Amino acid sequence: MSLNDPEVDPETVAGVYMEAITFAKNEAYSREVAFHTRKGCRANVRTRDTETGWCYKNGGQPLFGYKSEQLIRGEEKRGRPIIKSIWVLDDTVIAGHPLHEWVRHCLVEMAANGASLDDIRDLCHQKAIPARRGKFWSTSTWYSLLQPPALMKYCGHEVWNVHRKNGSVRPVSEWIIVEDAHPPIISAEEAKAIADARSRQSRKRFDTGYGRSRTSPYLLSGGLFRCERCGSNMLGHYTSSGRYYVCGSMPHRRGMGCGPGVFVPKEQVEAEVAAGLKKLMGTCADPKGRTRQVNRELKRIWEQSHGYDPHAAERLRATERKIENIWEAIEDGLVDTSRANGRLEILGKEREELLGAAVATDKPPQIDQETALAYRRQTEKVLAQGSPAERKQIVRTWVADMKLAPERLEVEVTYRIPEPIVNSVVAGAGFEPATSGL
Repeated sequence: MSLNDPEVDPETVAGVYMEAITFAKNEAYSREVAFHTRKGCRANVRTRDTETGWCYKNGGQPLFGYKSEQLIRGEEKRGRPIIKSIWVLDDTVIAGHPLHEWVRHCLVEMAANGASLDDIRDLCHQKAIPARRGKFWSTSTWYSLLQPPALMKYCGHEVWNVHRKNGSVRPVSEWIIVEDAHPPIISAEEAKAIADARSRQSRKRFDTGYGRSRTSPYLLSGGLFRCERCGSNMLGHYTSSGRYYVCGSMPHRRGMGCGPGVFVPKEQVEAEVAAGLKKLMGTCADPKGRTRQVNRELKRIWEQSHGYDPHAAERLRATERKIENIWEAIEDGLVDTSRANGRLEILGKEREELLGAAVATDKPPQIDQETALAYRRQTEKVLAQGSPAERKQIVRTWVADMKLAPERLEVEVTYRIPEPIVNSVVAGAGFEPATSGL
């Protein structure tokens, strides 16, 4: 919905053309802005400050071990200062040493010599080094800091245009690399030693055993299943004894910020959820009742999206009564007609708005009994034979929330259905303490 372009009727021939032209115009403008913005960013990272000799940055949080320094370089035409940003070494003293020296220690003395990500994370906790985000360090943070683009930045190079909008990495040929863009913390030889040590190590990666992908066989991962104690997502984890769900604080923060975790058996909790879904499917046994239930929900959603107000008709009648009273007063010889005309104008606009909210120009979508039965059959089929991604989508449609209570060894499942909300609890007979190996 455009706020600046004139309103057109998409049901007319001219409206179809105007709507297409409006979309094309706005899309072209958006791409033009993006083109010039990226062009400015490319030029900015290649521009060196005349006083310091370091290259300017495009914003964002500095890499761990650096801090951003704001520089005023002239004024704009309107008199506002031109502010540029460069990176300098973070000399904040932590445990007797500047922060950039701790970063160098973690990179050169630990990572280059084969230390695990968990070892580096634990050192940061022991020395009370402040985490990048939140209160505690995560293993995944150090994983990202040891990737090639980050290591190149630690060597003093600026690396821009690495990631796409969706987070994937662009080809190296598309990266913008500028040498000596800021003070280095490590040398190129040390960065190569770190990369070689990471590639030679036969140990498991930090996320091995934790299902994260969309096609993961863990149907409840990805934000649906959470730890009640700390709010972290439950991750899929497999061991020699089976597959489990475990609080995300265990693999990434060694339980810091949460507490002793538990292994939740995958088969047990997923079977309970499947049983709950089958129970809800039983509510579809009455086609008429289920159809009415769905149609009521469809009507409610349609009314919200179309601005329909069920109480607008009553307010409309009250407004029309006020208008009639003013006209009657004028006919009876009201002296202050100018004030009455102003009031009539306000009430007239209010009446038009209420008419739009009280009168529906089209009808809400509705389904019949056959559609409801077909949906039930298809849902059962997908749950039994669908791909992991399809089954996850079905589970997220019917399950509103899942929480693990570690102290009670219970999982509370809240199912989503217009009437009623059905809750169930999975008792923890097969739950195990999540301590060994984590």
